[in-house]
Amino acid sequence: MSQLEKIIEKKKEELERCKRMHQELQDKFDRISLEKGSILKPTEVTKKHIKKLKEYNELRDIGLRLAQQISNERSCKVKVIFDEMGYSMKDECQS
Repeated sequence: MSQLEKIIEKKKEELERCKRMHQELQDKFDRISLEKGSILKPTEVTKKHIKKLKEYNELRDIGLRLAQQISNERSCKVKVIFDEMGYSMKDECQS
C-alpha cells in the first residue's frame, strides 16, 4: 500500500467517524426537541435566535440613545442615569 493510499484510507476513516458523530448529534437534537416539544430544525432554531438577538440589540441601542439624551440634558454621565434607574451598564443575562 502506497503512502497516498494510506492517507486516503485514513481520510475515509475520519469521514466515517465524522458521519457517525453527526448522526449522534442529530439524534440527540431530535430527542431533546421531542422532549421540549419543539419541531424546529437546527437551522430554524439558529435563525430564530439570531432574529431575537438583533431585536435585543436594536432595543438596547434605542435605550442607550435615550439615556445619552437624558445625560446630555442634565450634563452628567450616562452611568449616573443608569444608576438612577437601577440598571447596569454591562450586558448581563437576566434569566
